[in-house]
Amino acid sequence: MKKVILLIIFAFILRLGISLLAEHGDVINYYYWSKDIFLHGLSGFYEREVPNAMHPNYPPITSYLFWGTAALQGLIWKIAWFINLKIPSFPSNFIFWWESAKGWYFINKLPAILADLGIIYLLYSFVKKLKNEKVGFWAAAVFAFNPVFFYNSSLWGQTESICAFFMLLAFYFLTFGKSVSAIVSYLLSLLTKPSMYFALPVFLFYWLKKTKLRKILISLLILIVITFVLHIPFHPQGTITWMVDFYQNILKGPLNYLVANSFNLWGLLFGFDNRPDTVKFLGLPAYFIAYALFIVFLIWLIAFLYKNKSKEGLTALFAGALLSFAAFLFLPRMHERYFYPVLVLLIPVVALNKKLRSIYFALSFIHLINLYHFWWVPKVDFLIKVLSNIYVEKIFIMANFACFFWLIKVFNKEYAKE
Repeated sequence: MKKVILLIIFAFILRLGISLLAEHGDVINYYYWSKDIFLHGLSGFYEREVPNAMHPNYPPITSYLFWGTAALQGLIWKIAWFINLKIPSFPSNFIFWWESAKGWYFINKLPAILADLGIIYLLYSFVKKLKNEKVGFWAAAVFAFNPVFFYNSSLWGQTESICAFFMLLAFYFLTFGKSVSAIVSYLLSLLTKPSMYFALPVFLFYWLKKTKLRKILISLLILIVITFVLHIPFHPQGTITWMVDFYQNILKGPLNYLVANSFNLWGLLFGFDNRPDTVKFLGLPAYFIAYALFIVFLIWLIAFLYKNKSKEGLTALFAGALLSFAAFLFLPRMHERYFYPVLVLLIPVVALNKKLRSIYFALSFIHLINLYHFWWVPKVDFLIKVLSNIYVEKIFIMANFACFFWLIKVFNKEYAKE
């Protein structure tokens, strides 16, 4: 236990240091959103045009977090100002930095950083129960020091780790028989950010399989209440109608591009220009073919799981990772960050199966390159030149496909009859 606490401390220090080095344009949006929601309140937030920022389009839990970071920013400023008045040697420049945009960027990264720490401990506990403490520590360390994870949360400032924490917690509860807690956790993931919904069909397959009707009905009631309670402060009148419209819009995404810098099928075929997903491919709109490919894979996967009567443990995690991988490779409007759930769900699997570790680290490297691709932080001219080459891009995409089909082969052979 002491080892994992030290691991969490080191991971926290690492992430705090990295968080000061850069910020993506997304964090600038968070800065304006958090100030607006704190100053003007929750009601009407999603209808307001926030100056200097994109229109708010994240589900409510993330917006509550923005409110919380704004409140924390103000509290820390007041404490620092009080100390500054009482202790002349207190560094006043800290106050100027804290109230600047840079200070806001930093504090808006904190929820994702703290979620990282939660995932570290959750992976340790999860794999420890599945195997032993040594392997659990290995799984936690992989997440703690894999660059793809702290690049996303600490450097970029994205929020994937928050919804990934709830998703992984859902699979944890599912594995150990806590079905109500499992479905509530997955709901919290989706209400933070919908990028974890790709694994939902697999989760629901196992959840329905092992949950009795009484608990299903209780769970549905709880989900309805939680969903309504979390949304009503943002739109007290006509809440349900507003919710339907809101999620229809955000699931479409703000952009209708076929590919949004993802090393997937459409990047391989068309490159990374701003091409609409209605472009024709084989005589049909590309989005139609994209969804057809994904649905075919989904049907095959669920049928395969049902036929082999597999259990919910590692097989559920592996199948969820494969379905998320298929979504990333085939669906339109995929951002590079949407590969995140694949790598999180695979950690317990590779922790218990050493043969999969090499492919896991290969996927991590490909994803890190994909995150770096087009953002180019830190800026290294040589890497920018090499990774902008169309043939290099296609090599990485084909490597992604090779890993995908290799994982299917392993899953088919070793995990379906767990």
